[in-house]
Amino acid sequence: MPASEGRTRIFLLDTNLFVAAVKHPRRETATLRFLLALLQRDDTQLVGNAFWVEEMLRYAEEFRSETAAWLVGALLSRARVVQVERNFVTVCAEHVTTPDPADLLHAATCLQERAVLVSNDRHFDRIRDERVIEVWSIAKAIRSLEGER
Repeated sequence: MPASEGRTRIFLLDTNLFVAAVKHPRRETATLRFLLALLQRDDTQLVGNAFWVEEMLRYAEEFRSETAAWLVGALLSRARVVQVERNFVTVCAEHVTTPDPADLLHAATCLQERAVLVSNDRHFDRIRDERVIEVWSIAKAIRSLEGER
């Protein structure tokens, strides 16, 4: 979508995207470049929930690098953290087949906020295939951003 259309895209970035970006802090990966570019865009918004914030902080602590610390700070400061309404959780529970409550809440956040979930987690395949929410792989998100330049 060309930036001239003026449409703001909303994303929830699953923690596997963050991990891929900071796993090797001395290496500049395509995922890290994607996140840095996304943070600079005016036509995107980030959204998260309480579980997402907790996961991001836990992974930043686990990786203990300047890159992880800076990146988690930038993502959290840019993201709008929302309280997810129960009806969205109920709908998503029928389509997400994981026992992890964070995954269910991430999907419900996307449904409530009309956000695209960026994740390589296979637990979201069914909800994507049934078109309840839009789910992009990390590779698709990178290609999409590059195609808009």
